[in-house]
Amino acid sequence: MIYYFDLHKTKVFGPMFKASGVIHRNPFRGIASMYALNTRFAYKLPGSFFYPRPVFKGDDDKIIVFDTYSSPHLFDWLSETYKDKRIILWYWNTVETNGLKKQLPARVETWSFSKADCAEYGMRYNTQFYFDCLARDAAESRKQGLSQHPRAFFFGRDKGRSEILEDLKGRLEKEGVEVDLEIAAPFLGRMHFYREPLLPYRKVVDLVKKSDILLDYSNDPDNGLTLRVMEALFFGKKLITNNLEILDADFYDPANIYVLGRDKRSFREFVNCPPEPVDPEIRDNYLLSNWLKRFD
Repeated sequence: MIYYFDLHKTKVFGPMFKASGVIHRNPFRGIASMYALNTRFAYKLPGSFFYPRPVFKGDDDKIIVFDTYSSPHLFDWLSETYKDKRIILWYWNTVETNGLKKQLPARVETWSFSKADCAEYGMRYNTQFYFDCLARDAAESRKQGLSQHPRAFFFGRDKGRSEILEDLKGRLEKEGVEVDLEIAAPFLGRMHFYREPLLPYRKVVDLVKKSDILLDYSNDPDNGLTLRVMEALFFGKKLITNNLEILDADFYDPANIYVLGRDKRSFREFVNCPPEPVDPEIRDNYLLSNWLKRFD
């Protein structure tokens, strides 16, 4: 089963896990219990006061905790209470972004999507993944092909990259590409709170399907493939990215992917280049169901 924290009122990925057949729970019973961990009285209360008990299906033997908003107290409680289960901390972000600062129990396994972080911190590697429940939508989208009037799309948090994305927008618009930037700006200067409403992920998918090109820009281009890369791969969209790790990906094809800082073509040449199909076996390797199997 998976512990993943959905932000505020908008359920982002929780419904995707459920629809893909994976048991998902928020790691806290509620916002109040999350903030109570920061008070002294919290340490006198049992872990079950703060955390919902995991739910297992069949012979499940793994509890996978996603890094965002995870507390070291959660791992203490899981280790003490579920001694017959594997407990995995999955870094879906870089350690620099969401690293836990306190020592974790020795039996907690640490895994990451970032090969660079795995090498630096001694973690185990697993690929990025995409949701099985969206595979049918993605297949229908791939059949449609690209439109005559291309449209590029970005959705994500600011993270100090809005100016670069605006520059990319201007350059693409000069080539006749319509560009839609959906950037969630920080609220009150605190980077982990964002103005509502954030889009439910199904709505993001609808915008992806209407696009021809996805924009992907990371402040650390050497640290793992993002979810936008998976969206481009599964929905058959072209991708403009600064991610250097993608050059070694088994699905990399310059007809489909433009790498900023490395590609010598103009945007016009890239946009007009016919896309190439990806081997279905390679694509399906990145499904959530296969991602789970790789932990074994």
